[in-house]
Amino acid sequence: MIADVAKCSGVPKPYLAKIINSLVWRGLIKARRGYKGGISLARPPEEITLLEIVETVEGKNWISDCLLGQVECASRKTCPTHDFWQRTRSEITELLRTTTLADVITACDQPESPQPERKAKRSPSSCPCD
Repeated sequence: MIADVAKCSGVPKPYLAKIINSLVWRGLIKARRGYKGGISLARPPEEITLLEIVETVEGKNWISDCLLGQVECASRKTCPTHDFWQRTRSEITELLRTTTLADVITACDQPESPQPERKAKRSPSSCPCD
């Protein structure tokens, strides 16, 4: 249920509902209202890439052409970070294109390495997402 996801994630329910609508429209998830309703993946997690999710939520132009936000950087003159940002942007996009939701789920299921003493331990949660 959207309310459960909102509670677990800390994302306000109205904002989450807009994201869910976008994901439904893009065919990444299915949503059903009413009794026995809820949300579920529309395709297996191995077939959903992080790039699809990012582009659905943030739009096709989610990553700017210039790291410094200069409008002219990409077309007329090169800013000091141009080459670095073009290369890094490509690497980020490729990583998102080749990483699936299944990859993320698998990574989350891996046992955590021991944490330093100074890090606070996570308190038990009654959240249905855990």
